[in-house]
Parts: sequence; structure tokens; C-alpha cells
Amino acid sequence: MQGWPEVRRQRGQDGRRPYPCSLKEDHGAKMSITQLFSPTSVAIVGVSGKDTTFQVGGRAVLEHLVKHGFRGRIDMVTRSPITLHGITSVTSLADLPTAPECVVLSIPAAQVPDTVQQALDMGVRAFVTISAGFSEAGAEGAALQERLVGMLRDHGAVMLGPNTTGLINFGRDTALSSTSRLATHSAPRGDIGVVVQSGALGSLLMDVAERDQIGMSYLISTGNEAVTDIADCVDFLIDDPETRSIALYVEAFRHPKRIVAAARRAFASGKPIAIYKAGRSDTGAAAAAGHTGALLGARSTYEAAARQLGLTDVKNIEDLLPVAHYLAHAGGGRSVGVLTVSGGLGGCLADALAHAGDVDLPNPSAAVSQQLQQYLPDFLKPKNPVDVGGSPFREQGGFAQCLGSFASDPAFEAVAVANTPVVPTWAQDSVDAISRVEAETGKPIVALWPSDIYNAEALRDLRVAGKTVFTRIDTAVAALNGKAAYLKCQDRPSSILDAGPLPLSYPQLGQSGLHSLDEASSKKRLQDLGIPFPKETFVIASNRDTALAQARVVGYPVTVKGIAEGVVHKSEYGLVAVGVADEPALTAVLDEMQRSAGAHRLDLRGFILAETLRAEAEVFVSVSYDREFGPSLTLGSGGIYTEVFKDVTTRLLPLSRGEITNMIDDCKIGKILRGARGKAALDIEALTGLIEKLADLGGKLSPDFAGLEINPVGVGAAGQGAWIFDATVFSAGEKDV
Repeated sequence: MQGWPEVRRQRGQDGRRPYPCSLKEDHGAKMSITQLFSPTSVAIVGVSGKDTTFQVGGRAVLEHLVKHGFRGRIDMVTRSPITLHGITSVTSLADLPTAPECVVLSIPAAQVPDTVQQALDMGVRAFVTISAGFSEAGAEGAALQERLVGMLRDHGAVMLGPNTTGLINFGRDTALSSTSRLATHSAPRGDIGVVVQSGALGSLLMDVAERDQIGMSYLISTGNEAVTDIADCVDFLIDDPETRSIALYVEAFRHPKRIVAAARRAFASGKPIAIYKAGRSDTGAAAAAGHTGALLGARSTYEAAARQLGLTDVKNIEDLLPVAHYLAHAGGGRSVGVLTVSGGLGGCLADALAHAGDVDLPNPSAAVSQQLQQYLPDFLKPKNPVDVGGSPFREQGGFAQCLGSFASDPAFEAVAVANTPVVPTWAQDSVDAISRVEAETGKPIVALWPSDIYNAEALRDLRVAGKTVFTRIDTAVAALNGKAAYLKCQDRPSSILDAGPLPLSYPQLGQSGLHSLDEASSKKRLQDLGIPFPKETFVIASNRDTALAQARVVGYPVTVKGIAEGVVHKSEYGLVAVGVADEPALTAVLDEMQRSAGAHRLDLRGFILAETLRAEAEVFVSVSYDREFGPSLTLGSGGIYTEVFKDVTTRLLPLSRGEITNMIDDCKIGKILRGARGKAALDIEALTGLIEKLADLGGKLSPDFAGLEINPVGVGAAGQGAWIFDATVFSAGEKDV
């Protein structure tokens, strides 16, 4: 980079250097982001000269850079000149002999913009702003942050923060962070790139890394993400050759489209992402009304997005690093064999894996079962999980031979050894066997070993040797199931991974939210969009003769629904009659509906007359919009069971036919549709085709067509079809639409 005196000579007549051109034309986007995450020179603005036990802010950054061996140049900018660690400070960035690659700011928020402008004029394009008092501090702070954003973007600059603890580049000993844990020691160097939206949480993850001997390549705290957000960090880590997997702690997706694009890049690059999403608020659940709003909950769409994008959703923050590490280092894992010294522990692990759902747990082959039998007493059978008790440990190398036979089975892509606390000699045999068999077979051999105290030495030996050790069943299941799901996603990528999400920009809802169209108007809207319906017609309430005539056209037995303003659940008001046999019966039904509407003071608009179809099962389908991830489809049990059982699953759109089939099978209603307890299968082919048409509407959402619910969809026997019985379209436009 140019020296600062040279920059001065390039200033204009007003003494200011002309703004550089865009980042891509100037230094290039990669150069700026590299200067942020891997600078060769750093200037810290705001360093305290006081010697205290506990240093914070810019002084903490200085101490950590020095302590952990930063190999580049360090400059300090202070109010008055001071000397620390042989470095003498200056009182202005302009006094530096050479412009730094990265500037760290730890000064009052109001002073940050002017200091940033001074650095930009020097040619600096990378900043870490530890200072707080911006968007997190109210309207005034938010306005200050917007000013800062405009300046940085005009110059194509990058910035971590404001309100961040900074970052650690472990590979280059760059502890550019104020986090207090660095005052004593760092965490192991390795290949897991970690990005968190909480500065203090990084300390917890560093402790987990040290305890489990999991090495990190980067630990990045994003702060307010004014300019450089979590997606930028993921993009950088994807391109970083030292990073094999990525771990994310996310409180909110500030730019969801960018994180989706980054997740697709990571998947294509073969770099798995483990993610812990904090909070169970409804931040992302936007345009969902009616049943859908109650069914989706706070996380449904996010969990669907994670699965479709190949992200491993981690439920416990303590599991985040171990899961990311296993994703990076395990070569296989769709099927797992469990070998245990304790039938109880092995059974607990197998039960939890079966419940998680993505790991297959096949029994050993006949040949391997025969080999294993020599290590088992007569009362133990070689079925997955295989309980060997203490038998293999009775002879030298016996457990290694037993584990070797078990792991050689092609039925298993990975093996889990489940140990309870065991005597030291058995513990050493286990360590030797796991290391040897993993080397011989090339398969991941993980240890579930909840014995941090009694077998601490054995666990430490395994971790130091780079072997995977879990001390909690939840952690083991999160890692094993996550790897299996990731591999299956590689086998059959989702439509979103292949083609990307729907190219739709849907506006935020107004304060009034959504309102529903009545059934007749909803069906008319859907018919205009090409959705098929059974034979039916709408007749206004005052035209009784037309109703009788149309019933003859539709054909008896006829189903009648009264359409009243604002009424969604018509049966509660006696406005539904199924299978009306003839004209006298229809006349009586129409009279009764008129009386009921009057009694409940309803504005009865008219009647739907429809052919009567007998469904063998009822399904619920909706299309809604999520603020974070866009259009999604929800499918599950329909009719009166929708909210009773909450048997639903959600996916982001678009969807392939195969993905729709998988959704059906994910629901309990899927077993009925497939034919339960000897009953014949229903018309899944017709149902899938209808859902495909509804899914295609996701790309047509707009304020006046903001979502829809179909409840129920009736499904007939195989070959009979699937029919929409009731439909509600939601609008965010004017209510008289």
C-alpha cells in the first residue's frame, strides 16, 4: 500500500484526496476483505495508557495482538503520546508514516465517522469498530450508523461492527479482538471457521474448542453488521483454503437473500455449515394467517430453509463446534453401527438416532455377525446396537479385533463406540482400538464416552490424536444425524440448491396485516390462476329459482355451503350440508341456512352448490410468505384434524415432484395415504399433481394475492382423484378486493 506522504501528494486543491473508484475497480473486493481478516499492519485508535488488571477496548486489542504474536506492524493513536510494548503512539492517523491495512476503532461513537473519513482518505479500506452506541442504542445511534454506512460504501470499504469484539485469525496469530479470554490464552488452531452475532459467546466457544481439542481457523464477531454481514464472512471462509467447515451463531438474518446465496455457495464448495439459530420469536413468520399462522410457529420456515440448503441446524449451543468439526472430518455416515460395552447406553444412543430420523441403523451382515459371536456371551446377540459387554477385553487386543470386524461391515459408513466409565486397562484398549481401526478401515469411528472424570486421560488421548469424542448423547446425535442429512442432501439436492429460491420481492405487510376473501371469491381467484375444482357454482342468496336450477346442472346429491361475510368456519353456523338428495331437501336446506344466518345476524351473500365427492382422507395445503425466506408451502392432515394434531411439514418454494412426495411421507397422514393396516393406497399421484399446481403459485404472490389455504383437499381411492373442497385466499391489499 502507498505510504501516507505519497497519498498527501495526490490530494486535490482542497487538501482532500479524491474519492477512489469502486472497490472492485480499486483494490478489488477480495483485497479489502483480506485486509480485514488477515491484515499485515494494524492501527488502533483509542488505547488507554492505564495499567489495570482487566483491559478493555483498544488497549485489550493491543495486549492481545502482542501476547499472541502478531507478526505485522502495530500503530497506536491516542489523545496524548504514550509508549507501550516499545510502540510510541501518535495523536492522529495523519501522523502515521505509512497507512495501515486495517484500523481498529475504540473511541466514542460520535467521533467514529470523522476518524473513518480520515482513514478512508489515507486509502484504508478495512475497519474493526469496537465502539458501541450505534443502531443498538436508539434512533440517534441508528442515524449515526447510517452516516457511517454511506461513507464506507462510497469508498468500497469493509467494516466489522460497530459494536463488535473483533476477530481472531488463528493461522496468522492475529488476535484482533477485545474478548477478555485472550488475556490468558487462546484456543487451538485448526480448520473450523466460526462466525457469531454475539461477542461474548465467542469466549464460550473458545472454551469448548480447548476442552475438545477442536481447532479454529477464524473466530469472527459481526456486531451490528452495518456493512460487512454474516454472509460476507461466510463467503470469505468458503474461499479460505484453511477452513473446512463453518459454524454460525445467528440471532437474526439481517439480509436473508445474501445468506441463502452464501449457503448455496458453501454447499457447492463442499464446506458444510453448522448453525445455531437463537430465539423462538416470530420475526420471520410474516404473511401467515388462518390455520397456517398457528401451525408454522416461530421456527418452522427457518428449519425448512436449513434442511433444504444443506445446513445442519444445531439445537444446543454447546454442540455447535463438535458438530461442525464432525461435519468437516467424517467421510461418511448415512448408516451407523453402534458397538457398546453397555446395552443401556448403546440403546439410548440408537433410540435417539432413530428418533432424529436421518441415520440408518442396519444390523450387521450374516458374515460379520458370525465373526462377532466369538466375542459375545450366548445371551447377547449381534444386532445393532451390538452390546459386547466386557468379553472382548479379556484378551490382549480383543476389543480391537472385535471393533475391526464390526467396522469392516459394508453396511456401516460410520461406527460409534459407546463406552460408560471403564477400568483404565479397558480404557487404553478402547483408545488403541479406535485409532487402529479408523486407520485400517478409513471409516469414521466416534466415541460416545460420558466419563470426563474417571476416564479423563483416555478421552484426552483420543482428542489429542484428532479422534472424535462426544460426552453427551445429544451432541453425538446432532453430529451423526447432521452428517447423514448433509450426505443425503448431496445425493439429492433440493430445488433451492439447484435453481435457487423464487425470484420474488414481496413488500412488507401494512399494519392491518392480512385479510381473507370468502370461499366463493377465493375459488374464483384460484380458478383464474389455473387451479382445478370439482363441478360447482355460486348463486346469490336472493335467487332461489336459480339455485334450484343450478343444482340440477351440478347433479344430486349436491353439497351446499352458505357464504356469509367474515365467516370462515361455516359449519359452526349451520352453513354446510353434504349430500343433499333432491330438490325438496335442497329447498329445506336453503330455508334453514337463511334462518341460521338471520339468527346470527350474518350477511348471507349466497350459496355454493357443488357435486358431492366422498374422500377417503383429507389434507391441508397452504402457501404463505416468510419475511426472511420468502414463499413456502405447508402440508399436513386436513379437515377437523388440522390444528388438533398439528401434523404438518413446511418447505420453501420451489419444490420438485420428488420433494412433494417426501413431504407427504414426512406427515402421519402420509401413512394413511399409502394404505395403513392393510387398506388400499389412495390417489397420491393426483394429490401430488394438485400440490404441484399450488406450489407453482408461490411465484405469483403479491399484495392482493398474499397467500392461500386449501382445507380440506379430499383424496379418493387410487385413480379417483384429489379435490379442493374449501379454499381461502389472503390479501394484503384493500379489504374490498
